[in-house]
Amino acid sequence: MKKTVKGRWRLAVALGVAATLAISGCGLNEDNSSSSSSPSDSVLRIGTTTDVSNFNPLQSLSKTDSWILNAMYPHLLRIDENAKKAPELAKEYRYEDDGKTAVFVLRDDFKWTDGKPVVADDVKFSAEMIMKYKLGNVAAKLTWVESIEAPDAATVKFKLSQPYAPFAEGVGFWMSIVPKHIFEPAGDLSKFPNDSNWVGAGPFVLESMTKGQRYVMKRNEHYPLAPNGKAAVSQVEYRVYPDVNTMMLALRNGDIDMMGTPVPISAAKTFENDEKIKLKKVGALGFAHLTYNMKNKNLAAQEVRQALSMAVDTKSIISAVLQGDGQQMAGPISPIFSEYDNTEIQPYPFDPEGAKAKLSAAGYKDANNDGFFDELKFGVACDQSNANLTRVVQLFRESAAKAGIKLENECVERNTFLTRTKNGEYDIDASQWGVFDNPMDQLRSTYLSSNPGGINYNLLKSAEVDALINDAAGTTDPEAFKTKIKNLDKVVHEQAYLTPLYVENFQFAYNASKFTGFVPSPSDLLGMVTAYSLAQVTPVK
Repeated sequence: MKKTVKGRWRLAVALGVAATLAISGCGLNEDNSSSSSSPSDSVLRIGTTTDVSNFNPLQSLSKTDSWILNAMYPHLLRIDENAKKAPELAKEYRYEDDGKTAVFVLRDDFKWTDGKPVVADDVKFSAEMIMKYKLGNVAAKLTWVESIEAPDAATVKFKLSQPYAPFAEGVGFWMSIVPKHIFEPAGDLSKFPNDSNWVGAGPFVLESMTKGQRYVMKRNEHYPLAPNGKAAVSQVEYRVYPDVNTMMLALRNGDIDMMGTPVPISAAKTFENDEKIKLKKVGALGFAHLTYNMKNKNLAAQEVRQALSMAVDTKSIISAVLQGDGQQMAGPISPIFSEYDNTEIQPYPFDPEGAKAKLSAAGYKDANNDGFFDELKFGVACDQSNANLTRVVQLFRESAAKAGIKLENECVERNTFLTRTKNGEYDIDASQWGVFDNPMDQLRSTYLSSNPGGINYNLLKSAEVDALINDAAGTTDPEAFKTKIKNLDKVVHEQAYLTPLYVENFQFAYNASKFTGFVPSPSDLLGMVTAYSLAQVTPVK
């Protein structure tokens, strides 16, 4: 007889919706009127700085892609404003067979915009295609799936090769559900652009786009997680601006109603005297960090990575970039996961002279006496639209020079940055994780060498780390699991595979004189524009 183990919660039908969400926008010289709106329509205009690069929700990794696509394609679970998992398409989940079967029970009132119901076969198909073509970061989360069953329209069963405690929450939160009847005829989904004739089941569905200008989304007239069965806003437009400063000016001028990206801390005070604009502060599920490419022969040396960690003046960065509103990190697990955070680990001290001594002891020399070690010249890549990280790179260059390490600023347009990072075309990556919903999935995604489609941007291949990750992943005893996670935390710290910088709070700006009801979720990725949040927004009358 099967033994049933309850999930952390049985998800109430009345609760919740989507987790990650929408972006993109409109040209600076474009008419502000919507292409398909009438005078009585309510149009919410959201600013962004980048275009969508991939419209296939099963393989997209970009923040901007996910903002648009998660407004269209439901997920089984979402993260609420308290950083807890909540129901979306699934109304409950549970484990059976001593943890080797994860069962999701679906709501029966979701519909695709072509009128067909969202059913278990859609979930099964979505997961199987991700596994078949190794699509996106969800592929790694499905590693232990041996088979998937859909015994009826409302039940999906994932049969696992071994128990994996975070499986249901990780897959439930991250995996987009697509319509089987639309995607199956496309054949190879790794090549399916999904760039027209969109069919979705979220609160909004993409209607038209003008690359570099705007993305127009129309309301889904049947969306059960909105208060009245559909969003109060009839249309959402994502308007593209060249930079954050231009976007802030557009908000002040009334050209947009909200900024999809956080307001830089240095600019937040500029909104203080504007009675229409409101700032909402939310926390973070991710953190800023430096990642070192292990394919670079010098960065593959532990001493060099440790020296670079000693050449980062993190406290000054927090003071200058975040105006003190941030928490320094030591290891790769965010303090938000307090029960897994190894508090015995201390951050590398800022010690340029100590870094120099370490490098000299490792055999590096300054033969031409120019103040820099001859072989230690690295580019630092970042997303140039992130004002905080561009400033971090500048400060890192200055402090690293004191340690005899020459750095070059290689910050570029976001989609270019993402492509280079994914392909390993960089030396050092200065970036910010948007969302980690549990530490085990985080460690597997970022450090497992066999990780298919994940975010192992170190390009790390370590038999030791692989063994530690796989051992922890199969551990069902809670206390033993915590101990193993903390040990992994220690190993990553000692090897200096990355230099954690800080956890910050984010502030989002919107026109409170026109719209209200946003439900924020932690992180810059989720922020104010998750599917659930947009479905709750109401115009101010």
